[in-house]
Amino acid sequence: MTPFTDKQTERITQVGEIGLIQKISNWLGSVSPPAPYGMGDDCAVIESLATERQIITVDTVTFAQHFDDSIAPEHVGSKLIKRNLSDIAAMGGTPKHAVLALICGADLAMPWLERFFDGVRTSCIHYDIQLVGGDISRISDGNFSAVLTLTGIVETPKLRSGATIGDHIYVTGSLGGSILAKHYRFEPRLSEGQWLAQNSKCTALMDLTDGLSKDLKSLLPANAHAALELDHIPIANDARSLAKISGRSAHEHAFSDGEDYELLFTLDAAADSTLFESKWQAHFQATPLSHIGNIRDDASNGHLINARTNTALPWTRGFEHLKAE
Repeated sequence: MTPFTDKQTERITQVGEIGLIQKISNWLGSVSPPAPYGMGDDCAVIESLATERQIITVDTVTFAQHFDDSIAPEHVGSKLIKRNLSDIAAMGGTPKHAVLALICGADLAMPWLERFFDGVRTSCIHYDIQLVGGDISRISDGNFSAVLTLTGIVETPKLRSGATIGDHIYVTGSLGGSILAKHYRFEPRLSEGQWLAQNSKCTALMDLTDGLSKDLKSLLPANAHAALELDHIPIANDARSLAKISGRSAHEHAFSDGEDYELLFTLDAAADSTLFESKWQAHFQATPLSHIGNIRDDASNGHLINARTNTALPWTRGFEHLKAE
């Protein structure tokens, strides 16, 4: 379903900004509380929690970049919420309040937008998020972006910067081939992230959005490399399917495709990894966990190394915005 329309279908300009805000409020229902705790004032009023730290993130869905006509509007709205939730999960947090900005052309179709907000509302209810405000801005026809800012709370946020030499490297789920469906059909690893944030043996944590080949480098300390066991990389079935038609290996898809929305983390080198994995299995039977390697002193063969051959891996690039091909 296309977000845009000809003059036979109701367009966003036929409703106007004031009418659209009222419709959005109606579409969101209980997800959007009344002012001053939601829409209606210049700012929403949020109660302060002195015992916890607040975390905040922002993410976007843009037509022709993050979705196209083949993706149902409900899935687009849900993806917007869950992209942000994956960031909250990567800090071990609990989501709380959100604001949403719409940037769209005058030819945006109202039926499409209503279904988009159905997806937003359903995900907000499922993950207990309050959408308390936002903004609407017009750009040229044929364009649509939605930008969500999401807050959360956490006692002690788990950062990317805590890993040291010798630490074990883990990843949840499976990797690669997300373009076939996973980029919008995924479950943010909120419970897993919260559990890891409370585990002192977890030294660093992040989510995988741009591909293992790019994101893993963000966890490595200075003068270190990741020695990876290629047999332990959890390759998604969709990555194997894509490999049959792309001419690229399934491993390359797993390392470079991006939008996996899994957790990537490190475990203290001195920790009993077998015991840790046993505890993980007891808590998260439905979430696969793979021990893919360790952090070693830089030799220096590069950032990502085949642990068996001690040679640099050929997959060095993930997704990067604004990067020339």
